[in-house]
Amino acid sequence: MQRHYVCLLLVIVSFLWISCSPQDAPVDEPKYFVEELAILDLTLKDWLNDMLADFGDEMDELEVDDIIDFIDRVLSPKLRIVAISYNTRDHFGNPVLGTGCFVYPLELKPKGVVEMTPIGDLDQETSPTLVVEKGNFYIESFPSLFNYITITPDMLGVRYTRHMPRPVMLDHNSGLVAYHMRKAVEEYLLIKENYRMSNRSIIIGYSHGGPTALSLAKYYSQNPTGIKIDMVYTGGGPYDGIEAFKAFARTERNDYPAIPWIPISMNYYYQLDLDFSKIFTNGMENPIDSPDPLEGGDGYAYWFNGAHWSSKLRNRWGNDLRYYMHPDFFSGQLKGEFLKMQECLEENSIALNWTPPPLLEIHLLHGSEDTFVPVECSDFLYKTYKEKGCSIQYERITGNHHEAGFEFIKKAALYLLLK
Repeated sequence: MQRHYVCLLLVIVSFLWISCSPQDAPVDEPKYFVEELAILDLTLKDWLNDMLADFGDEMDELEVDDIIDFIDRVLSPKLRIVAISYNTRDHFGNPVLGTGCFVYPLELKPKGVVEMTPIGDLDQETSPTLVVEKGNFYIESFPSLFNYITITPDMLGVRYTRHMPRPVMLDHNSGLVAYHMRKAVEEYLLIKENYRMSNRSIIIGYSHGGPTALSLAKYYSQNPTGIKIDMVYTGGGPYDGIEAFKAFARTERNDYPAIPWIPISMNYYYQLDLDFSKIFTNGMENPIDSPDPLEGGDGYAYWFNGAHWSSKLRNRWGNDLRYYMHPDFFSGQLKGEFLKMQECLEENSIALNWTPPPLLEIHLLHGSEDTFVPVECSDFLYKTYKEKGCSIQYERITGNHHEAGFEFIKKAALYLLLK
C-alpha cells in the first residue's frame, strides 16, 4: 500500500462517521445470540496504528501520525469488537454453537453493514474469535475503519465445533452458518444498545472467504431472509472443486498447504469412507492424531487437526504436491479414490450450482502468480458467470496471493469510502 493512498484514506475516513441513530424497539428473547465471549474497545487511532504497523518503514511515520492524531482529536471515534457464540446448525442439520466477531462504532452511526467472511486459516488459533479473546484485532475487520458494522463468523471447526474439520470448499451449509451469525448480531445490538440494524449488506471475502462470500449471497437470494445485498466483492478463492484440483495438479505446487483439508472435510461431512492411503502418500496418509509415525501418526490426522500454523505445515511437508498427494491426483481427471469425491465436489461448486440474480453486482479479483490458489479458479468462475449472464467484473492482476490480497483490500476500501 503506497503512502499517498494510505494518507488519503486516513483523511477521507475522518469525514465518514455519519448515519442513523439508535431506535426504540421491543426486545424479545434472543433466538440466535447466546453469550459474549470477549469485548475489546478501541479508538480509531488505536485501530489505525495497529493496522499500519504492518507496513513498517514504507510509511513516513511522522506524516501518518499527524493525520491519525488529527482524526483522533476531531472525532475521537470509539469502536467495539465483540466475540460471541450463537445458535446455528451443522451440515447434518444438528444444532451447534457457532462463534464469530463483529465490530461497531459505539456512537452507532454506521454507514452500513459489511459481512466479511473469514480467510480460513489452517489453525483455529487465528480465527477471529480466538484472536479477539487475546486482545487483538483481526484482519477481516478492516471495513470498520470506514464506519461500517462488520460481521465475521468463524464458521465451523472452531471452539465449540472444534471436533469438526473446517468445511473447506463446502457451499452446503456455509450460507446458513453465516446468516445465523448476522441474526445473532442483530439481536445483540437490539438487546445491548437498543439499536435496530439495517437489512442491507455488502458481502466481502478473500481467499477461502471468497467462495464463502458467494455462498452467503446465494443463501440470501434463495431464502426469505429480508436481507438485501448491495454488492459482493470476492477474490483469491477456489470456486469449483474439480477445476481447483485440475489447476493444482497442473502446477504441482501449493505454497499454502490447504489441499489435504478438502478430502478430510468432505470425507467427514459426506461420510465417504475414503481410503486415505489412496489419497495421500509419504506418511501423510497416517490416520492417528499423534506426532509419532511409529504409532501411525505424523500424517493428515495430526497435521490437520487445527493446531498447527501454516508455516509449520510448510516446514514439514513443503510446497511440492507430489511429495504428499497420491499419484492419482495428477492424472488430469478424477480417478481412483478421488472419484468418490466427484458428486460432492460438483454439489458444492458455487460456480456451477448458483446463478446470481442479474442485478447483483459481483466484483472478482485474483493474482496471476498466485501459488496459494491458482488463478484458473477465478478464470473459471468468471467464464461461467458471464455465460449465465451475470453482472460480474473481473480484475486479473499481476502478483501473488498476498500482493493480490493487498490490492483486494485497497479496492474494497475504495468502494466503502465512495459508497
